[in-house]
Formats: sequence, C-alpha cells, structure tokens
Amino acid sequence: MGHNYNQNRTEKKPDILPIPDAYEGKLNNPTSNFSLYSPRMVKWKKDGQDLKSNTDTMEKQKEFFNKNKKDFSVFLEKKQKLQSAYIDELKSLGLQTFSIKAKTVSPFITGLGSGHPTETGMILDRNIGVPYIPASSIKGVLRLAHAINIAIKEKNNEIDDNHKELEKYFGTADPKKEKQYKGQLIFLDAYPVGNVQLKVDIMNPHYTDYYDGTNKQPVETESPKPIKFLTVKEGTEFIFNCAFMPLKPEEKCDEQEIKAMFKTAFETVGFGGKTSIGYGRFNVEGETDCSQNQPIIKKAEPEVKKNLEPGEYEAVVVDFNKNGKNINGIIFSITLASGTYSAIKNKGCKAGDNTRYPKKSKVIIKLDGTTNNQGNYNVVEIIGK
Repeated sequence: MGHNYNQNRTEKKPDILPIPDAYEGKLNNPTSNFSLYSPRMVKWKKDGQDLKSNTDTMEKQKEFFNKNKKDFSVFLEKKQKLQSAYIDELKSLGLQTFSIKAKTVSPFITGLGSGHPTETGMILDRNIGVPYIPASSIKGVLRLAHAINIAIKEKNNEIDDNHKELEKYFGTADPKKEKQYKGQLIFLDAYPVGNVQLKVDIMNPHYTDYYDGTNKQPVETESPKPIKFLTVKEGTEFIFNCAFMPLKPEEKCDEQEIKAMFKTAFETVGFGGKTSIGYGRFNVEGETDCSQNQPIIKKAEPEVKKNLEPGEYEAVVVDFNKNGKNINGIIFSITLASGTYSAIKNKGCKAGDNTRYPKKSKVIIKLDGTTNNQGNYNVVEIIGK
C-alpha cells in the first residue's frame, strides 16, 4: 500500500493512497492515461473510525493533466479526423450533416460524481483520457432546447413529450403509443479541440451535519466544508457533429431549426452539470458572445459579504416558521461565495401549498431586497423547483 510521508510535516496520520507502490509509480509516469490516473490517485484521510477521500488531491490531478496536455492534443486530432471522415461519408450518401464549433464561456463539468472516489469526478474518454460530452447527453440537451423553442413559438408553457415536432427529430417518448418513431437526428460524441486545460473549482456546502442527520436543525455555528472538483477551463473549443437520417428518403430537416436548437442549448440550457448556476455555457464561433445571456440564477458575489440585490436565487428549504400549530412561513438558505443568507416567505408571497416544498428541497425564489426585523430576506415569490 502506497503512503505519502512528507518529511517536512509532523502529521501523525498521513493521507493514504490505497494502491500498490508499483502501480503508483506507473500512474505517475507522464505518459499514463488520465482516465486511469484520476480515480486511483486519490488520497484518503482518517475521519474518526472512517476513511474519507480527500478532494485536496484535485489540485495535483489538475497539474498532472495540464502538464501532459500536448500528448492529449495529438490523440484528439486523430479523433477529430475520424469523426470528420464519418460525417463526410454521411454527406456523400445525401444526408444533411452539421458540424458546429463552439467555445466554452463558463466552466464546464460533465458527469460530476460518476464513478469516482471523491464523488466529484468527470466523464473521461477511456482511451484518450480527456473530458468529452457523450452523444446521449447532447441529444437530451438538444431535445429540451427544441421543446423550449416550440414553447416560445407556440406561446405555450406546456409542451407534451409526444409533440409532433419533438417526435420528428427525437423519436417517440411514450413506449405505449401505438405507432413508434425513431429519432431522425443522430449525434456523435463532442470532443475538445487542441489545448485542453482543467482548473479546480469549489463547492462550499453549509449545514453538512444537518444534511447527514447528525444535527436535527441547521445552525449557524457549523463551519462550511469546501469540496474541490475539476472543471474544463473557459475558452475550450468543442466540435458538435450531427446528421439528419430521414425515415422517408425525400424528407428534409429545417436547417434553421437545427441551428436554433444548438443556439438555445449553448446559451440557455447548457451542457454538463451545474447548469442552473451558469456552468456549461458555449459561444458559437462567429456569433455574438452568449456569455451575456446567463441563467436567471444570480452569480456568486465577491468575497466580501454584502446585501443581496432584488432578483431570483437558488435556495434550499431548511425549516418552517411555526406559530402555534399554523405554518406561516418557509425558511430558506441561500449559499453564495460571499456567504450564507437566510430568507423567509412573507405574507404577500406568491406560492402554492407549503407541502409542495419539503425540507432540503431546492427551489428558485424571488427577493425584493428587503429584510424583516430578524434580518431574514423577504421572499416575494416562490417560482418553483
């Protein structure tokens, strides 16, 4: 079992690297595959009677990846040529094809928590060892983007899963439907181009003892426990390839509709994880920078804690303000980089039955910027989950 004993430190319980020493040496080789390196080169620390993965090792993982990025670019170039040849072949068969280059304008993370000891991993190509976007994920995002476009076009807030326009491109959603249709849009995995760099980001959850059941109530005396995770740095270019494979030989797709899907996906929906707080936004080359078109959630404020401006925020239901037997308000917690804020539903708040919002549920709330005499921000509207 490999151990890292730093001679300059006096810790009695060093972090543990639970792999054989021989494997550790091979994985530290500059030519080793990052998809093998990432889940195995994670140190563990003693926490009472338990062992917990140490997310501080994300810094070392970032350095390892960025140091070897030149080797990645060679294999990525081969992958792009292979995909380009496939798209050209489809085009030669008379199919409509689309290749769109887009650049990240915010950090990008895909597969957060999937198959990694720290539960903050990312999806990596098994052979190349670089982050990529699986075709299935692209299809899901494009389907949602198209539904949004249809809703705007038809001025209808509720679009049925079996809407004919959705079925045309993405197939039948209801397996019980008499007539089944396969989707006519096919997607390839999206890979980055050239220089790919990772950076470390931080989640800063509060009230961890409350969420894991140690404490019955969230208390302000709990210290936040930062969790580090890797993201793809802004400014990374990806290539998205897709083709229209008609069910009828003469059928064609509307190119403007396809471009509109991607535009909405890049600017409004986002790819990967944490899209509700602005991650995974892209800008298509040659088009207006979509970084200005961010989601409704407010970005984290600077480090100094200050008053919240009127607007919409992501919040967690932490408790109910009880007056005798009557529930007269929901208490929310808003976590930003600048600190944690408390908010409470006021008398004029637009919201449905309180039972719709159980404890620990995440909702979007609207503040008017005012506070009550206890210092809690007044919630004027609960927009929903």
